[in-house]
Amino acid sequence: MFTSKDFPKVPKNLTPQLPEDMNSLIHRQVRKTGVDKDFSAERRHPIAMADLPSTRYSVTFSGITPKSQGRKHRHTYHAISIITKGKGYVEIEGHKIDYEEGDIFEVPVWAWHQLHNPHDEPVEYLTFENAPELLNIGTALREEEA
Repeated sequence: MFTSKDFPKVPKNLTPQLPEDMNSLIHRQVRKTGVDKDFSAERRHPIAMADLPSTRYSVTFSGITPKSQGRKHRHTYHAISIITKGKGYVEIEGHKIDYEEGDIFEVPVWAWHQLHNPHDEPVEYLTFENAPELLNIGTALREEEA
């Protein structure tokens, strides 16, 4: 285990760590093949998760149907979302922030948040999180509001 005093030990060269199966680096048609029905039901909106070998980051395609919202929750991992379709707002710790297609927003760690779509068109977005990294070191938590 390295500590802060080991900074001078950072190598000058690296060898890429490639998987045995190079096709594991791509998850084709995630929206069709990566849907987790149980997790989507728990979160109250569709979620398709990429199945990639990363032990640090995850990426999901999600959506909010018209005139609805996701479930209010918080977590210990970082989350950055990119709105790819539609418009609505995210509520973070009681603060309303409007979003539309092309916007990117970050949710602070352990902040209560909820995505809303008060409009007649669906919202779609990608979210990048470091949940696998925190799961691997035992510090990932997620709490859902009842």
